[in-house]
Parts: sequence; C-alpha cells; structure tokens
Amino acid sequence: MASTRRSGRPDAAAGAGEAAGAGADQVARAAVEAAVDTAIEEALRRLPLRAKLLVAFSGGRDSTVLLDALVRLHGPSLVVAWHVHHGLQPAADRWLAFCEREATRHGVRFGCTRLASSPAPGDNVEAWARDARYEALWQAVADAGAAALLTAHHADDQLETVFMRLARGSGPEALGGMAPAERRAGGWLLRPLLGLGRDRIDACARARRLEWVDDPMNADETYLRATLRARVLPALAAAVPGLRDNVLRSAALLRETGETLRAIADADLHDAGLTPDLRSIDRCTLAGLPALRRSEATRAWFRMLGLQMPTQARLAQWVAQMLLGGSAAATLTAPPLRFRRYRDRITVEPVDARDWRRDPPPVLTLRWRGEAAIALPGWNGRLCVRPSTDAAAVDAGWLAGQPLEVRPPPAAARLRPRHGGPSRTLKNLYQEHGVPPWLRAAMPAVFVGERLLYAAGLGMDASRELAEGAQRVHLHWRPDDPDDPRSAVFESAAAV
Repeated sequence: MASTRRSGRPDAAAGAGEAAGAGADQVARAAVEAAVDTAIEEALRRLPLRAKLLVAFSGGRDSTVLLDALVRLHGPSLVVAWHVHHGLQPAADRWLAFCEREATRHGVRFGCTRLASSPAPGDNVEAWARDARYEALWQAVADAGAAALLTAHHADDQLETVFMRLARGSGPEALGGMAPAERRAGGWLLRPLLGLGRDRIDACARARRLEWVDDPMNADETYLRATLRARVLPALAAAVPGLRDNVLRSAALLRETGETLRAIADADLHDAGLTPDLRSIDRCTLAGLPALRRSEATRAWFRMLGLQMPTQARLAQWVAQMLLGGSAAATLTAPPLRFRRYRDRITVEPVDARDWRRDPPPVLTLRWRGEAAIALPGWNGRLCVRPSTDAAAVDAGWLAGQPLEVRPPPAAARLRPRHGGPSRTLKNLYQEHGVPPWLRAAMPAVFVGERLLYAAGLGMDASRELAEGAQRVHLHWRPDDPDDPRSAVFESAAAV
C-alpha cells in the first residue's frame, strides 16, 4: 500500500458561502493552536531556557504539528528534527525526503538514522520497530548534545496503549500508560501532546495548513493498535460516553500506584543489601516480604539489570527457586544473564560466563624468587607474597627453595586454619566460608609436593612450625579484575 500525502490547506475552489463562517473558524483555529502551544510550553518548563531539543520526526501529522509548534515557540536554532528510516515500507525513502524538505523549510537541523537490522521471523514488528527507533533516537540525542527527546504521542495514543497493555495482562505501572515526562539516562523524554486528543491535533494541523504523510501501517488491522483504533475503541466510545477521559483518568491513578510500588521495591532491594554493581543480594530479606512486595522487588531488580519483565509464571518460578527454595543452591537463566543462589546469597552473571568446573584453570609449576607478586596465567590473577608476622606465615628462605604447584583445590585436601587447631577438608572450609561450588575450582591452591600450603579464599595452612627469628612471608591471591565474582570470597589480608 502506498503512502498518502495529506494537507491541511483549504481547497482553492471552495465556495464563497464558506466565507460566512470565517470569523468562527478563525476563533476555533486560534483555540486549537493555543492548546497545542500551552501544552508544549508546560512541558518545556522542565528544561533550561535555551535547551537544545531533538524531535522524533516521522513526517506524520502528529510529529509535524509538534515540530511546527516547537519552531514557533523555541526557535529553529535550538531544534533538531530526527527521522528514523525503518526500511519496512516501499515509501520509506519518500518519507525521508519529505521530512528533510520540511526541516529545511522550518530552518532546523535535520538528521536521519537508517536502521541496519530488520525484525527476525516471528518477531513482533511493532515492538521491534519501537525498540530500534528509541535506540537510534537516544543515540541522536547524545550526538546532538540535546537536553530532551520529544515525541508526538497524544491522548488517543495513550488510550490505545492502555488497552493494548490491558489485553496483555500488564500490572499497575504498565496500565498507567506513558508518562508525560520521564528522566532517562540520556536526558528528558517529553511527550507534550499527551493531554490532547487526535481531533485537536488534526484541527491544529489544518489550521496551520501543514502537510504530512500517512503511514499505511496505521490502518493495517493485522496490528493490534490499528484494530483497536479502527473498530474496538470507536464501538466502546459509542457505548460509553466519555470513554477516553475516564480510561485516562484511571490510567493516571494506576501510574501513581505503580510509581509508589516502584519506590517501595527500590527500598526493599536496598534493605536486602543489593550491591552497588547490582550483582548480588540477600534472599532472606526479600523472602520475608509479603507476596506483592516480593514480586515487585524482583521486577525492580530485573528492570535495573535491563532484563525483559518476566511473565507471571516465570516470576513465580524465580521466586520459588531463588527466594523460597529449600535447597542449598539453585540456578535460573534470564538471557543474557544467569542467576545463581548459594545458601542465602543470590548473584547474577552473564550466561556465557566461564564455567570453571567444566573449564578449570591450568596446573602451573613455578618458583618464588623474591618478587612481590607472581602472575598466574589462565587464572586471571596473581599470587602476592608479603612479609608477615602472622602465625601461619612461612620461612621466606624455605619458600624460595621449593618448587610450587598451583592447581584447582581438591575437595578432600586438608588445611589447618590455625596453629593447634584441627585440619579440615577444603570442601568443609569452603562451605563454612560461603564460597559457592561453581567458584571453588577457580580458587588457586598452592602445593609443595603433596602438602597444601595455601588455598585462596581460606588462607595459609598453619601446620608448619617456624624457627625463631626467621623472616616470614604470607601468600595472598587477588584476581586482576575487581569485578571478578571471586573478589567477594577472599580471606582477609595477613598481618604485616
């Protein structure tokens, strides 16, 4: 289906009889222009006086009205019109050319992003286009140095969005629809026309005698939004006077409820000891919450991690295994991340993170020659050797004369943590120290022959007696990357 170019300019051959209503029409035109201008000015109050603005400009009626008003109110030098070429329609190149001409006519800077990808078979085309479009627009905001991204969503778009989310079983925050203003990482996202209906936007476009293009996807009823727009909502509106205003009033209340729930969830995550890098949390605090708060906190953590919101069934499975499960350990994936629980701690890592049990580090043979640190290839870390007065430290001269072997710690090997105390298996000690099973193979153990000298995460073996007056040293291992999950399970540094 080809696109249609539309115009709000009156037919030059219109009859003279129309002039009788010219005065009333002029008043009506002024009223709709004033409504649009007032809505935009209200939205821009959040920004510095001469902030640069980037407009998502599709060339359709709504974004054309928005661009026209912004140029009048804010000045062309502070406005950037940005078009995203999705490549989904035969007329896409003509839309791009139209948008560039309109931007030139307004005297504003124009830019375009041509999407290099396309939706995969089976993908939701609308969702793919929306995600790709916003990614391109936020990149454009950054490149342009703009303070805000402005879109032309209006009240009827909001109504359709609420019904679409209702049909999908969304929760309170999602049913609140789109927010008029959101502070995002890249700047403000403003929807200044969200309080105005499609009829007033159309009236403004015609009053301003603007031209625009129509996207045939907007009328393609194979898409849910188009079906709602063409058939469902008109039938409901005919049966329920004031439908749009009533639904949007409820949506606003739900949005407030959702924002409150999000604030409570953030506080619950903080109380549960969510680490600054968002990778680890204590499950006991969350498990003790009422079911609603527990679920909201889980969703909030998913959101912070940039994960897709889980379905109700998937959320129930996650809560059951990660928060309420009675086993010592559990694992669940939520691509591209994987959640692991060991006892009362839940951690998150990339799905493709190295599995140390299947791919253990290499066995290394080395000698210490007095250096402060020895690199351990394949272990992503180094073995530090420090002078120490600790009771478990070893004679430096003796250590320098011994061939050292570094290998994954055998679970049955024994280590004596303190002088006079019993020796215990590494498995038992790692369990006591809360080191997850999947990390143990990556914790280097240092042997002299068959004697265990040091185990990372546990410390030195205290079985050897030292001669008085000998210079003593202590081994201590550290990974190269401070974000390495093994960083959280080290023994404390020895006394120096």
